[in-house]
Amino acid sequence: MNDDELKAAFDLGRGQWPTVQSLTLEAFRSFVEAAAVEPAALQERAGDLFLAAAAAGGHDDAVREFDGTLLAELPRWLARLRLADDVVQEVRQQLRSKLLVGPPPRLLQYRASGPLAGWVRMAAMRTALDICEADPVISGRLESGREPLLEALDQEQQLIRSKYGQLFQEALRNAVGHLSKRDRSLLRFHYVAGMSLDAIARTYRVHRATVARWLAAIREDLDTAVRVRLWDELGVSTTEFQSLWNAVRSDVEVSISRLLAAR
Repeated sequence: MNDDELKAAFDLGRGQWPTVQSLTLEAFRSFVEAAAVEPAALQERAGDLFLAAAAAGGHDDAVREFDGTLLAELPRWLARLRLADDVVQEVRQQLRSKLLVGPPPRLLQYRASGPLAGWVRMAAMRTALDICEADPVISGRLESGREPLLEALDQEQQLIRSKYGQLFQEALRNAVGHLSKRDRSLLRFHYVAGMSLDAIARTYRVHRATVARWLAAIREDLDTAVRVRLWDELGVSTTEFQSLWNAVRSDVEVSISRLLAAR
């Protein structure tokens, strides 16, 4: 992208967030270049990128906007989980720390492949599920809404794959389909072509650590999208869901390779 495109996106973002005055054009440029944002996404998501760059930089004016416009949506986003207020607050604290503090702030992984609100919502769902799965007391307070689906799971791994494998594949196919062209290319290079991190880094003219960070972020986004889709459609308790997820998650990388090779 050229300087004019970058400046236009910066001005557009500043127009959308007039109370955020602390972000400089150079800091915005660094954020966009580090995330390898595609030119089309730069223009389409200029406002989201502007807020993400400023909030990731720890600027107070941007953090206030981030809290007030995005994290304020947590109760609505998490309503499906029927969490107690204190658990929602715990999700908020952990999510805020991950996204804005780090180190490094996870907001640096936002690549504008979709709306920032949707990206933060997925991160919130992932954090909430992790908290529930790690705490049996919280899990026990959630209502399943259905009869228990999974019992004696250690002896029934193949049955679980057979019963829920199609839904898993559909969820993963949908998640891969929503990736940006660059992200799909990165996955093809890594999973299908078998290129090393160094080889991919030379292709994009970046450090291998940057490629590793990109791939980790893409994989995490795919995992989250599939987890949320499965949990939402099955409507089971987090304990039951964790057992199901443990049974199918090992298939993710193989399934990614097959999906990309077939496209």
